[in-house]
Amino acid sequence: MSILVLIICFLCLACSPAEETVPPAPLQHVTPAASSIHFVEVASAVGLTWQHESGRSPQRYFPETMGGGGAFFDYDGDGDLDVYAVNGAFIAADPQDEGPVNQLFRNNGQRFVPVATGVAHSGVGMGVAAADYDSDGDLDLYLTNFGPNALFRNDDEHFAEIGRQTGVADAHWGTSCAFADYDRDGDLDLYVANYVAYDPDAARASQVPYMAGYESYGGQAPVGYPHPDNFQGQADLLYRNDGKGRFVDVSAGAGIADTSGKGLGVAFADYDSDGWPDIYVANDAVRNFLYRNSHDGTFAERAGLAGVAYGQDGQMEAGMGVDWGDYNGDGVLDLTVTNFQAEPNALYRGEGNFFSVATFAAGIGLPSLPFLGFGTQFFDPDLDGDLDLFAANGHVLDNVRDIDQSTSYGQRNLLFRNDGDRFAEISTAAGPGFSLERVSRGSATGDYDGDGDPDILVFNSGQPLSLLRNDHGEVNHWITIRLAGANGNPNGIGARLTATSGDLVQTRELRGSRSYLSQSQLRICLGLGKWPQLDSLTVRWPSGRTERFGPFAANQDLSLVEGEGVSAASDPP
Repeated sequence: MSILVLIICFLCLACSPAEETVPPAPLQHVTPAASSIHFVEVASAVGLTWQHESGRSPQRYFPETMGGGGAFFDYDGDGDLDVYAVNGAFIAADPQDEGPVNQLFRNNGQRFVPVATGVAHSGVGMGVAAADYDSDGDLDLYLTNFGPNALFRNDDEHFAEIGRQTGVADAHWGTSCAFADYDRDGDLDLYVANYVAYDPDAARASQVPYMAGYESYGGQAPVGYPHPDNFQGQADLLYRNDGKGRFVDVSAGAGIADTSGKGLGVAFADYDSDGWPDIYVANDAVRNFLYRNSHDGTFAERAGLAGVAYGQDGQMEAGMGVDWGDYNGDGVLDLTVTNFQAEPNALYRGEGNFFSVATFAAGIGLPSLPFLGFGTQFFDPDLDGDLDLFAANGHVLDNVRDIDQSTSYGQRNLLFRNDGDRFAEISTAAGPGFSLERVSRGSATGDYDGDGDPDILVFNSGQPLSLLRNDHGEVNHWITIRLAGANGNPNGIGARLTATSGDLVQTRELRGSRSYLSQSQLRICLGLGKWPQLDSLTVRWPSGRTERFGPFAANQDLSLVEGEGVSAASDPP
């Protein structure tokens, strides 16, 4: 690491707030006087009192550093967003001991209530994706683990674990995962990012630890977790849905079985606007992957040619979370990737079939250098019609201050407001929710309280959940869009929307699996700014059908059904 980067990190951290305890938020909404972006921590106040178990131990097993994630999703079909939290476990625990389990919370309109529905899975949990893979009208869950993965089929609000029966109980170290109809046959397929081949029982004396190049304080190097360079990468997995209740592993034939990757983040998107979903994988300490869909069931890896394999200066970075979004309003999708401390979070501006690096030019690079980023989202919290950017931060080393006193284990999260040509880092002015310093990992966005603006759910390693309620104060107008696709894609995953209000034109794609290990809501929250209506809406469905809708008055929920138009029902199928 260069002296210049270290100096920048120290300077940036000098402006960071000290660790503090944030008092519980009042239940009433607060209308901010000076800012239209205002987040309040309300997790405990609304019943989300669950705490993640990282399994931290004196042995410092590698998986202890990486979890966990979770989901904002509507498991019971009542229109409210529920919460699923993925737990870790103690790797060396006695198998006979009762270990930590995952937890599902039902949103009853006022509070979140823990429910027992068959998804209290035990194991070293990592990530989750939600989709109606069997087209029966409710959302199912796929869970990744350090160990066998699991598929939970939703049977009238109770789940049955059928991973082995359906062919998706892979036993490698799974991380982020995502559903999409990659072959456009009408049903949802599944991509699973795999990390490294790690054996907890292997000798660790020769393993190089994280931040081995730093001089430790106190003279003796503290015991640390191993660096990913110690381990061989594992090939990711692509499962094709056979339409009969099973999945087929097509990874090798599709061209994505590459053991040089160490996958942590994955997101589908049609980056080249050809109507077929492509895949981006954020890898840890090796080059990233961009799989361009070849329309014949295979993919071509194009990250190097497209300019998104490496960082600002052509270096490999420790990619964690990933998201796609059209932040500059040109109708072309852009890409963001969170990275390790002293590596800036990357921002790649889409130019069609290739990307230009906008990391520092757009204002993302310098503020993100001191932090270790995991979850990330493009979203529009102030509803002004352009996409802002969130990054969840937290170090992987619980004793990092013994190595580098410029940083900390718990870190504050970052919020970047889109000001047109650049982003402004406004975290310290975005309400008390951004004063928290926690060991954050996964993150998800969704409108859990039904007031039209997106809230933020953060999953913290070894700590309680964070739910940051958006109290934007009804400054701008909005519309929420729920889609019902035809054939085997009931929620329209992969649909592309072009929304016009006056001179405001927005391009969005519907996907829930993004960020890091996490699932966001399967709805589109559109900010309209001062425009009182959505003039027109064009939807390009995953099937290839294009339909036009509108106009619609602002400040309402819309349900659109492929081939039928606006649904009379207020809730999605």
